[in-house]
Amino acid sequence: MTAMVIDASSLLLLIKRRGAEAANTLREALTVPLVSYEVGNALRTSVQVYHDMSPEKAESTLDHIHTCLGYMKLVDQSSIEAMREIFRTCLKYGLTYYDAAYLAAALSLKAPLITDDRQLAEAARKAAIQTADTASLTA
Repeated sequence: MTAMVIDASSLLLLIKRRGAEAANTLREALTVPLVSYEVGNALRTSVQVYHDMSPEKAESTLDHIHTCLGYMKLVDQSSIEAMREIFRTCLKYGLTYYDAAYLAAALSLKAPLITDDRQLAEAARKAAIQTADTASLTA
């Protein structure tokens, strides 16, 4: 599989659909360091706001995510140059700084972006970055 950048929403959807088997799909995937915080917050929201997941299921999902992240490469975006590029990307495409981090990673690596977020996918297409969603990974 070609290296690809995957965002938090798609990582979480893939884990929910495939559990531990998702690790095989993600062996050559890349993501950004903030992914664990975004996924953790999404799980907290599922448990405390939507009440559609038990705390135990959320923790089990975190276990699967941790396993997958062990196979994935984190794109280092800690330099001031990378931070500025993320900022420019969010301004240019009207994204949050968080979402722009994924697009900036895909742009810098010339890698496809896996996202189920319509706004992020549209920005990626405008930036001439190939996109796919999790349905295409699980088909």
